Amino acid sequence: MKSKSRKITAGLASIMLVCTITGCRQERILADASSHASVSTVTLTEGKYSEEKLENTWDEKTAVYFSLKEDEVSVEEKGICDTAVLKDMAEITGSTVRIRKAGTYVFSGSLTDGRIIVDADQEETVRIILHGADITCTDSAPVYAKGGNVIITLADDTKNTIEDGSVYTFDENREDEPKAAVFAKDDLTFNGTGTLQVIGNYNHGIQCKDDLKFVSGTYVIHAENDGIVGKDSVSVRNGNFTIESGDDGIKASNTKDSDKGYVMIENGSFKINALGDGIQAETLLRVNGGDFEITAGGGSQNAKSAAETAERMNGKIPEGRMEPPEGRTPEGGAEPPEGGTEPPEGKMPEERMEPSEGGPPFGGTPALEDENKAADVNNAADVNDEETDESASAKGLKSYVELVITGGEFYIDSQDDGLHSDRNLTVQGGTVSISSGDDGIHADEALTIDGGNLDIQKSYEGLEGFDITINGGDIKIVSSDDGINAAGKKIEESVSDEGGPMKNRFMEEDQGALMTVNGGVISVNAGGDGLDANGDISINGGTVTVHGPSDGGNGTLDYASSCKITGGTFIGIGSIGMAQDPSEDSTQASVVVRTDEIMDAGTDISLKDREGNILAQTKTLKDAQWAAVSLPELRVGETYILCAGTTEKEVLLTQMVTIIKY
Repeated sequence: MKSKSRKITAGLASIMLVCTITGCRQERILADASSHASVSTVTLTEGKYSEEKLENTWDEKTAVYFSLKEDEVSVEEKGICDTAVLKDMAEITGSTVRIRKAGTYVFSGSLTDGRIIVDADQEETVRIILHGADITCTDSAPVYAKGGNVIITLADDTKNTIEDGSVYTFDENREDEPKAAVFAKDDLTFNGTGTLQVIGNYNHGIQCKDDLKFVSGTYVIHAENDGIVGKDSVSVRNGNFTIESGDDGIKASNTKDSDKGYVMIENGSFKINALGDGIQAETLLRVNGGDFEITAGGGSQNAKSAAETAERMNGKIPEGRMEPPEGRTPEGGAEPPEGGTEPPEGKMPEERMEPSEGGPPFGGTPALEDENKAADVNNAADVNDEETDESASAKGLKSYVELVITGGEFYIDSQDDGLHSDRNLTVQGGTVSISSGDDGIHADEALTIDGGNLDIQKSYEGLEGFDITINGGDIKIVSSDDGINAAGKKIEESVSDEGGPMKNRFMEEDQGALMTVNGGVISVNAGGDGLDANGDISINGGTVTVHGPSDGGNGTLDYASSCKITGGTFIGIGSIGMAQDPSEDSTQASVVVRTDEIMDAGTDISLKDREGNILAQTKTLKDAQWAAVSLPELRVGETYILCAGTTEKEVLLTQMVTIIKY
């Protein structure tokens, strides 16, 4: 029989950084998502697990026990060992065990070059017990489930290893499968309390073309391509995961069925070092709990050097396996970045003023969208329909339709966005710490924050979406450009005044984007615009403190239509060059201060009532010449005392937005 050998090579074909920054706006050309899901009909809020998939014990009397020794496999004389019975259940050919019928099969020992092949009917349940098994296959998948509902149980207190070679040999009529060290065509479930190490030298670590579930266990996975792939779904109920991958850490890949292609995580511990996305789903990525430490694309420090990323992704596992990212304390804490993300050399916006000494850098790293980072990972084996070619993406958590976080603790250090959805993104709870080379949290359409603790320590833009709604939560943002940006309309190529093409610009227009704050405690430290909407800003509640830019090319508030304040507390500090004030149609009064004198960084600013009671106060983080305060207590016709440093001044509110020179 003719056979063919083929070795995976992962290369980046090209990297294009197309990002022209003009004035104070920048457009993202959205990636072509035609090869990915655009609709989700997934209604699950937690994973579905049958009783047999939760069960991690077995009846020793009805199990078949295999002993592995170097290149030999033998049946132990316990459990089912009758030759006539075994003939219908499984057969041994050299160092290969082929399982044909439902049952429980226990493996222990070390197999230097052999395989377990499951070739049962789809409806039959085959339980594989790894009881201290070390299985290596040099030219194919050591565990290959061609058919059958397979459950792999990691026996208590055992360590197990599965490793493939870097070159696979295929039958001529099956040249695209298998392509992972553990590969299953039907459902695959892992449970038990033992440990499994999977080394995927050829391509993926674990891959399932149906539903992939993890109930419990400890997993250490090293993969040349993706760590864990489930075509229809990946569900995790619990477990400990350490994953190093040359592309995505965990992925669901079904692009055709709107009720599939999801990742559902309810609990567990995850330490992921991925050169691609940390966790990616086509339709829905939902996290209800768990502890996550995710480094994507080498981390935020790599955002300004995409060429170096191309070299790292050229078929290589990340260097320095599972080392904490730079700036991370050994205990797992995070040190806040100093000044946000630097722009690439030669990309400093020409129209912006230089920041004052000690101020944060501005301009930031251009947004690196998927098509702008056109770096196809040319994987010779990925020729079947469940894996789509896509450009390099290095986001922490990513979904093409819906991303929902209801709980969990996250530390994300990503070259690209920390949390990203091509459609909608919702945060309902959890504690999230992000250092990002691009946006901290990004949704192309609706971004909703109902609660949780969000600490965006480093970003180009902190929050970005077309329709941003904040109903609650404790949110801290440090950004080199906009703190919160409501925008996203794609602008077609046009011709500039010089006659050349003009791309990647958010034009000075009302796109209909919305930024709505109904609650929460929000603190923004932005190098660019503090709150920026290509449409309307509406502040109805919550506490919003914005330390905007020190350069005159940006403003603490920047909106195309209106900034209406109807409730809550708003304190804004920043430069005066491009400053916009709250809108006159606000129903809650504001005091706006404009001064020719610079209020130095570190200046105490407060607003008091006539009796000297402090109503609001802050300390400038940068040099400033503009400030605004809006509180429910303010009344038109009343007098207040404004304090800046040691200087005090009485202010009479004469209208809903009272502007004073100071």
